[in-house]
Amino acid sequence: MAGQVSWTVMMPAMQAKKTLRPQRDRLLQLRRQMEQFSPGDDDHASKNMELAAHLFNVCYSGLGIGSRMLASCMELAAKDGARLAINRAFAAMPDEQLHDALVAQRLPARPTTQTEAFSRVEAAFNAVKVTEEHHIPRCIEHLVGQRPVHMVHGKNGLENPPPVADTPVDLDKARDFLDRACTLSDLAVKHIGLAVLVLSSFMDPKQVASLSEVTDQRASILQGGTYPSA
Repeated sequence: MAGQVSWTVMMPAMQAKKTLRPQRDRLLQLRRQMEQFSPGDDDHASKNMELAAHLFNVCYSGLGIGSRMLASCMELAAKDGARLAINRAFAAMPDEQLHDALVAQRLPARPTTQTEAFSRVEAAFNAVKVTEEHHIPRCIEHLVGQRPVHMVHGKNGLENPPPVADTPVDLDKARDFLDRACTLSDLAVKHIGLAVLVLSSFMDPKQVASLSEVTDQRASILQGGTYPSA
């Protein structure tokens, strides 16, 4: 893919961009909500459960879709012959180490080549995936005392994960994991935004405009529903 970028590659990239942004905004909103929590509140348990439910929705109705779109973009680009500079070390890193590595990653401030743009797609994918599979599940775990069964060992593809022991509710730890989730989701939004901007320059402007209209319509469905303002 030395020349034009195909619409089949561009569509999931655009959809990821338009799906991930509202998830990032929702996580920031939920973090502000959590900052008002206090363990001494009479209804702290019900508040924690409600917040955990919203986090679960963001994770599966938004970030999960976004990570699949980013993966699809890279897979289709590879099939089209794109040069992908995949960082294999990231795949082997423990989750907490991956957070630090992604935050410290040094990529060109403004991608100019397709290879550099796809490096941004990969970085966005890693940021979303570790948020989806680790930071939000751990946040929920410390909010309600147990990680949702669907979120346990998902990385290993286990259909019937073993029972999970109860975890002490700890708002400080929950906030820490949500802080990390917000940092990585914001990073992912910035990465995919730059990638789409650069990859669009290798396409016909009319085709880019047409794809933008299509993905606008799809993104309105894939954002995870209407989020409450509170």
